[in-house]
Amino acid sequence: MNKQILLSQLESFGLDKIEVDIYLFLLENGSKTPLDLSRETNINRSRIYRYLDKLKAKKLIEESNIGRGLKLKASDPQNLELLIHEQEYSLQKQKEMFPEIMNELSSLPSRLENKFEIKHYDGLDGLKQMMWNQLAAKKEILLYGYQTRNEIVGASFADKVREEQMRRKITLYEIEEEVDPGNFTGKFTYTKVLNWEKYYVPRYVDPEVLKIRQYTAIFNDTVSIMNWENDQKVGVEIINSVYASMQKQLFWSVWEKIAQKPSKPTLKKENRDLEQKQSVRLKNNKACYKKIRQ
Repeated sequence: MNKQILLSQLESFGLDKIEVDIYLFLLENGSKTPLDLSRETNINRSRIYRYLDKLKAKKLIEESNIGRGLKLKASDPQNLELLIHEQEYSLQKQKEMFPEIMNELSSLPSRLENKFEIKHYDGLDGLKQMMWNQLAAKKEILLYGYQTRNEIVGASFADKVREEQMRRKITLYEIEEEVDPGNFTGKFTYTKVLNWEKYYVPRYVDPEVLKIRQYTAIFNDTVSIMNWENDQKVGVEIINSVYASMQKQLFWSVWEKIAQKPSKPTLKKENRDLEQKQSVRLKNNKACYKKIRQ
């Protein structure tokens, strides 16, 4: 076997490079005194004793008194199996302790729940990062929608976010001023993502009642606000459990008391215009048909 591969494999047993070098040297060259070992391996004598102690603790080298001097030799390679058992035992202990450690670590943020953290983002890349951060939501994202994600970060990246949101089974609840016809047909004009309606629940709010001019998402302990008008692409994330909780209460209050389930009159303007044109065309066709009959 290639020696470099052997070195790498032995390191996987928890040995560092110098320990491996000493162990292989003793296997190949037999018993050595610490002084001889230091000279022949070019390892400083003051350091070599530390590594010898480590190898003894791992049962990979043994001491032998031959004549007047102390010598060291490599143990039977079968002793490597002892390292495996020790690592298995250590791993089992870690698994047993993991739930308790996680409970302790998870409780730490609660002690800082009143602390405000504000993060600033600039430019298109900054808004993309903010959009992706929302995918950390545990179950749902509450959104005051202004225009669409396509207009914020581009259709391609927006669809990537939608696909990942669906993969993570996160539901998006959106309050918006205009609703896409896909809410009725299952075919959205702004996305190619299939079955988007399974994880997207919109409601309409009259702009005379609530004018939405910034894309504001609420998830976990975070309130994310984006602005991209007048060539400005900036955003902030406010991370605070108390503030986020208040914003969630306000959102659900608007959702239940003011926002309405989508209905055809709330369709986007371009779709209303299309319906009107089709209606006028149909009336003209009927009038033309009557003249022909006469």
